[in-house]
Amino acid sequence: MDTEIYTPLRLDEIDSALQRELKEKIDIDIETCLECGKCSGGCSNGHIFDYTPRKIVQLVKLGDEETLAGMDALWICLSCQLCLDRCPSGIDIPRILDYLREKAVTRGVKASRPDVHLFMELMLEEARDKGRVSEVPLMIRFKRKTGQYLKDAGLGFKMFLKGKLSPF
Repeated sequence: MDTEIYTPLRLDEIDSALQRELKEKIDIDIETCLECGKCSGGCSNGHIFDYTPRKIVQLVKLGDEETLAGMDALWICLSCQLCLDRCPSGIDIPRILDYLREKAVTRGVKASRPDVHLFMELMLEEARDKGRVSEVPLMIRFKRKTGQYLKDAGLGFKMFLKGKLSPF
């Protein structure tokens, strides 16, 4: 039997409209990616993302905007830029995610998880109203809205003891 189970993907047949858009709008040439994986190896939150930075770059190359707009990583990436720091080609994945997030919001796409969407709304509200984001008031508002008052209490106490969390 000589039946193909799948159709092989031919990269020369991929619509590269998203790649061109990134180049034109934010001056990022995704084709310079070596696909070495250093971005994913350096990502401090890669273990909680549904797609690692390397996979995100592959999805961009494939032009799969639907998957990109629906992934958790789009909404929960902290933009710490470790992936950018480790990338030998200088691919600015946090900027790509910012751009894709802006496009998703413009199209009316909400974060894949309601708590993530709420957190983003509260954070943007805080930045708009005060010009900066203060972690403690933000978390108090988030906990109040979600009703998860004590969920991270132990973590908050540990952070306070280590001087990572200031009450003022």
